[in-house]
Amino acid sequence: MIGYYVHHHGSGHLSRATALARVLGDELTGLSSLARPAGWTGDWLQLPADTGSDTDEPVDPTARGALHWVPRRAAGVRARAAALSDWFERARPRVIVTDVSVEVALLARLHGVPVVVVAQPGRRDDEAHRLAYRIADRVIGFWPAGFDVLQTAEPLGERLATVGALSRFPVAERKGDSATDMAPPPAPAPAPAPGEILVFSGTGGSGPGALNAVVRAARAALPDRHFTELVDASAAQVETALARASLVFSHCGQNAVAEIASARVPAVVVAEERPFAEQEAMAAALAASDLPVEVMTPESAESAESADWTALAARLDAADGDGWAAWVDGAAAERAAQVIRDVAEDRSHD
Repeated sequence: MIGYYVHHHGSGHLSRATALARVLGDELTGLSSLARPAGWTGDWLQLPADTGSDTDEPVDPTARGALHWVPRRAAGVRARAAALSDWFERARPRVIVTDVSVEVALLARLHGVPVVVVAQPGRRDDEAHRLAYRIADRVIGFWPAGFDVLQTAEPLGERLATVGALSRFPVAERKGDSATDMAPPPAPAPAPAPGEILVFSGTGGSGPGALNAVVRAARAALPDRHFTELVDASAAQVETALARASLVFSHCGQNAVAEIASARVPAVVVAEERPFAEQEAMAAALAASDLPVEVMTPESAESAESADWTALAARLDAADGDGWAAWVDGAAAERAAQVIRDVAEDRSHD
């Protein structure tokens, strides 16, 4: 039995768990305050929400900086820990994957359960992340080897497995098959619509942030191009829109970039301000690469109106979208599953 803890904020954690469930099958049990997702075939333990308190305001929620969310006398935190402890005893899991929670990783390890931690990009050098990485048997990074998107307080060495970016969509073929031998056959994709620009806002929308400023400037400078914005779209809608797009504007979130890469579409990505400088770290790694992407920071977004959008769009129109194969090759789920199985079967690095 393998347990997979799914954080309830955002959609990327659940997307990764669902992709891995397709590989690991019924041996994977989901652990989350989220409801069981459609199509999940294994067990699913719906946990109490880690909210609710005996006081009006959370008291010392970080335990003086040692953890991320353990407010004193919080009823939800207490109930969640009790439910997990009960499950650890009943299920006797061989390994727990946390995506992501320092507290769940620590609780599992206190029960003697080996732990695999899913790392997020950014500066993860605070005390809580340091603790999580220190107790982990392995740390999985869903980005390719050679891309510096994670800064930690201590080197992870061979315990870090960079397995490539993971998209919920199959790799598309546009100009030729660039997938590796390990990757599944590419999915057929319709030809992109000439001039079609997709604005990939994610679940939160572009709002007043840097991406919105960039898109506004690009719309004004490229009146002949058709812009389509996706906000809170279904997976099917996103996949269809990506297949039609000749160019994508997006925030620089890890999962958004993976889905753009799997569709093999050139892109303009904008680093939005996020905790732990997550998108800034992603942007810096992409900017230093040869991938078919133009990267904008919050600072450069402020001067987006003065950018030469005609030249930039022409450059990306001519870019080879198959260059994204270096970021997403379609085999990340299989590699991550193998890392998890190695820990479950005590084949991991010490």
